[in-house]
Amino acid sequence: MKDWDREFATIAGQPPTQFYPGSTRRISRRPVHASLAVRSPEEARYEDVPDRWDAKPQVKPYKGGYREFFGIGELAKALRRDAVTMRKWESSGVIPRATFVISGKTANGNRRLYTREQIEAIVRIAEEEGLFDGDPRGIRIADTRFTERVKEAFEQLRQKEAAA
Repeated sequence: MKDWDREFATIAGQPPTQFYPGSTRRISRRPVHASLAVRSPEEARYEDVPDRWDAKPQVKPYKGGYREFFGIGELAKALRRDAVTMRKWESSGVIPRATFVISGKTANGNRRLYTREQIEAIVRIAEEEGLFDGDPRGIRIADTRFTERVKEAFEQLRQKEAAA
């Protein structure tokens, strides 16, 4: 069986740049060969995975230095949920409010930022409490100690940072 996409890409070359209707914003297209490439385990290194939650940290000045921060989307990706779910969890008290918030310059409002340590703590607790087991809709967070353990972890991280 022939791979028509690859054959067409070889014959036709790159597709012309296209724009979204009524916009000057370009439609980005991944080259065909990149999506079909098969990588060996040695080539597929841990750091090269583009879908990792920590692939694109926001580096911001903090206390005379710089620090990595991650948005609520990255937190959601780390927990295998949607950002909407994270916002709902925050408003209902399932997870603590973001420790770091920067004022939004757009209509979308403020941006919640989390540190690497905070996200790693939440993910570790979620794994230990079984939130990644099976269908996420079938797990009741109220039946776990997830909320109280996350609040404890945030408090410990706050105390650790205050001592430093």
